[in-house]
Amino acid sequence: MLSTNNLQRITTIVLILLAALLIAQAAFSLQWPIAHDEAPLFYEAFLMQNGHIPYKDFFDFQMPGSFFAYYILGIISNFGPLRIRILDLIILAVIATITYFAMRRFGKFTALAAPILFALKYLQGGPNLSLQREYIILIFISLSIWIGVTDSLTFRKRLSLGLLYGLAATLKPHAALGLLPFLLFDIADLKQRRELALSTLAKQIILPVAIGFFIPVSLVIVYLTSTHALTPLIDIILNYVPLYAQINGEMAITPSAERTAYLMSQLWRLGGNGLWLIPAAFGIYLNRNRQAYLLGGLAIIYALYPTLTGQFFPYHYIPFIYTIILVASLTINHQLSTTNHSPFTIHYLSAIILLLTILLTIRPSQTFLRQLQGKDIAIAADRATQISAYLEKKLEPGDQVQPLDWTGGSLLAMLENRAPIATSYVFDFYFYHHVSNPYIQSLRTDFMKQLQESKPRFIIEVTAIDKPWVSGEDTSRDFPELREFLTENYSVTMEKEDYIIYERR
Repeated sequence: MLSTNNLQRITTIVLILLAALLIAQAAFSLQWPIAHDEAPLFYEAFLMQNGHIPYKDFFDFQMPGSFFAYYILGIISNFGPLRIRILDLIILAVIATITYFAMRRFGKFTALAAPILFALKYLQGGPNLSLQREYIILIFISLSIWIGVTDSLTFRKRLSLGLLYGLAATLKPHAALGLLPFLLFDIADLKQRRELALSTLAKQIILPVAIGFFIPVSLVIVYLTSTHALTPLIDIILNYVPLYAQINGEMAITPSAERTAYLMSQLWRLGGNGLWLIPAAFGIYLNRNRQAYLLGGLAIIYALYPTLTGQFFPYHYIPFIYTIILVASLTINHQLSTTNHSPFTIHYLSAIILLLTILLTIRPSQTFLRQLQGKDIAIAADRATQISAYLEKKLEPGDQVQPLDWTGGSLLAMLENRAPIATSYVFDFYFYHHVSNPYIQSLRTDFMKQLQESKPRFIIEVTAIDKPWVSGEDTSRDFPELREFLTENYSVTMEKEDYIIYERR
């Protein structure tokens, strides 16, 4: 049987190897292009830099915090791919550093393993997972853990927790559910130490948290009100968001009768990350303290998080992957082998299980492997390069462009050429689901009205197989009014297998 010292040596070697793999992938990630959701979000940040107001001047259903975050990233990077990748790694380093200090109370191996393992899982997702909103939210979650794992909370710490989850809520409202475990454990801890009335508990705990939470939320409301964007946002939330919520992770409409069964079937899959539950269970068993239970509570909350969207996209699992890895890392808290009564066999077994989980679930990203083989990184990025080269050659001052796309590369090309958009509709997928709904019909009508008024010089339509068309009941790929408009006013100036560029006649 291995001794504690030998187990620590093996742990050190494994962590060094994982860190080396992390550094190599991080270095190669500097070559990654802007991809997937990054392109539309950065293009909208470009629109904001040119005076456009979200919801009022361009239509989107993302929350205000997303626009502010990408606006700041856009200013710092000037939308340069290398600078964006550097910012991505800086954010990852910040999250890793905060995580290290938050987990240091569990021992140096746990404090090192947690950020290294999460960083590897994050980079494993490649460009498509980069700088997703859930990733940015981790800055607030990791800070909340650093604050919350202390033995007792003060007024200032409760205020800070509220502020952090208020900021998270401005990006994704349901991210604020992570505040619940902190509140519950704080209430239980305070009530255990002192017999307090419910009103006193509310005053000491709920009030400072609520004040902190509503500071960023109130600032966002003030901004939206002052820019006349609050009413359009409310209109989108009431009319469009319920329709979008019916689209599942396969970009198909989930019928109401099947929705519950679909949600439950997806919930138990945990995005393919269920194996981490095994070392996490050992981590909680070996520690059995308030801090371990708190981390476990956060992991449970963020396991449920994707269910609230009903779509289960890979980036929805980022907070769960982060928190479950933190819990799993508790298995290598070697301090416990000499300070508690658990047999050393349990510590040895838990370390083996964690190692097996790492070997089975953490691997180099497909993008990294393609880079090593000298292959293209992303198809959409190649398409964007072709469209960008065309626009650079043809675009003249004052020309407007209208994309018929979402994440297919046209918005990236427009961003690279700083091309102004012709309408307030950055994406076109809104027009092809729930087509009989009066609200969608009104969007179609408004889009055609704006298009007829602006008559942009170029219209770029992505027709690629990877375009995220919505399928299912009441969806369509037909837009007769748009086709008629294109036929009457535009000629095809470039046609490829996966996109078409129309030029105004």
